[in-house]
Order: sequence, then C-alpha cells, then structure tokens
Amino acid sequence: MSNSSRLLYWIGALVFLLPALGWGLVFFIGGTIGAAAWWGLIGFSFASAACAGVACVLLIRGLWVRRHPMRYLMLLVLSLPGAGPLALLFGIWHPVFPVNIDRATPATTIGLPLREPAIVGWGGNEYKHNRHVVWPMERFAYDLMMEPALTGSHRLFDYGIYGADVIAPASGVIVGAYDEEADQTPGEEQYETMLGNYVYLRMDDSHTYLVLSHLKQGSVEVEVGQHVQAGELLGQVGNSGASSEPHLHLHHQRQDPSKTSMFLAEGLPLYFKAIHGHSQPKGGVEIIDGRKVLTGDVLIPLQNPE
Repeated sequence: MSNSSRLLYWIGALVFLLPALGWGLVFFIGGTIGAAAWWGLIGFSFASAACAGVACVLLIRGLWVRRHPMRYLMLLVLSLPGAGPLALLFGIWHPVFPVNIDRATPATTIGLPLREPAIVGWGGNEYKHNRHVVWPMERFAYDLMMEPALTGSHRLFDYGIYGADVIAPASGVIVGAYDEEADQTPGEEQYETMLGNYVYLRMDDSHTYLVLSHLKQGSVEVEVGQHVQAGELLGQVGNSGASSEPHLHLHHQRQDPSKTSMFLAEGLPLYFKAIHGHSQPKGGVEIIDGRKVLTGDVLIPLQNPE
C-alpha cells in the first residue's frame, strides 16, 4: 500500500471515528461532557466538510483518469456524517439537543418573573415552538414578550415589555449581576456580549441556577451575595446583548454561570407555577397576513411566585 493510500485511510478513519465518539458522548454521557462534545461536533464539521470537498474533487479526477475512484468515494462517504452539523449553522438542519426531559434532573418550578401577563415567544420541548432547543445550555429556555411585539419598529418604547419589572421567580442567592451594557436599537446586531445585562440566581430549593438576561441598562437592583425572596425586584426588561427586540430570556442550568462557560453548561427543565396557563408553555411565531404574529401561550400571574 502506498503512502498516499495509507494517508487517505487514516484521514477517513479520523473523520468518521471522531464524530462517532462525539455523538456517543452526547447521547450516553451527557452533562458538561455531552455539552462540550456537541460544540466539538459543530466545530469539527468544518474539517469534515473540507475533507468531503477534497474527496469530491479527487473522486471526479479519479473517474476522469480512471484511477482509484473507489478510495475517494470511500473518503467522501466517511466524511459526510461528520459534516452534518454544519447544516445547523446555515439553518438547513434543526436538531434538538438530545436529552430526555423526563431524565434531565433536577427540574425546577418557578413563579413568573414578571408582574404582568406575558406571551411566550420561544419555549417548549420542540424546535417549532422553541428555537433554543438546539443549544445545550438553552435546551429548555424561554423568551417572554408582551404586546405590542414583533412590530419592526426601531424604537425601544414601541415594545410592550420594554422596561417591565423583572422579579425573582424563586428565593435564592445572587451569584452574578451586571447592567452596564447599552440597550441596542431593535433590529440591529451590534451587541457587546451574548447575554447583555443579566442576573444569575442560585435557587434555594434545587441549588441549581437561573439565568435572566437582556435586561435594561442601569436597571439591576441586586448585587452578588444578596439573598432574595420570590417576588423581589431584580431589574427591568431591556434589549441588551444578542437580542433582536426587547424580551426577557431565562433558562435553568446545573452549573454556576458565573464560573462556567456557557458552552459547557447543561440546561435543565424549567416549569412555571402560580399562573393561569401551562406549566411548560409553548412559544410560537407565525406569518399572518404578511406580518409576524406571536402565537405562543399566554402566562397570567395569579399571585406572588411563592
């Protein structure tokens, strides 16, 4: 066997076995390791796609000169599965991060973090209701909004939720608080950080963490180390960070977000109580008469969260 043939076999083995190992870690190990493997699969998909591209060129050349086309076909076939996650980044494929909601523990139940009724923009366990489900840390995340929403306006105060009070949905200790990032103009993508302004809450009951983000600049009323009771004011809804329009993002995770990279965090199930509505509400956006309309569940607070 020539050196070039050996090299092709080694490359084929690597581009097939490494993604297979990654998928095994995601499905069978989970947790931080599974989350890291998921991002690894996405990153490695660029190498697999490049390998598949080279294999295509070599295969065409091999067919043209009638020399070793099968070895190039084998390399192409072995490369394609590893290139699959690249389709996620281009919006072609929308895989749900594989975790069984009934086995993802601990789940937690909280009150609504708003004093007024809200509409779920994105939420639930399926991609059609929740665009977050493809990312490990946001697997069970929610985006909460209020009418008017999806107006297309570039003015912050044209959105019903902008400036709404954000209250603690459970008792716990503040482990992170930040409110120095400016609210961006709706529709623009000039954010400094993904989360923007935020509050991180370590809940007393579950000892897991809530992330509440995209808060209004200068609005955060709590500080690190402070213990809060459910219903206490945390801040106000804004449009900081990677946010197309004002809304409140929240998700539940196992790891301390003040110490662990968001790319290594494990999202956990999150349910609501003391509301008129579903405990795990679904989100949704549809095009009706040529414009985007919120079709997600409406959440109406019945009383204080606890």
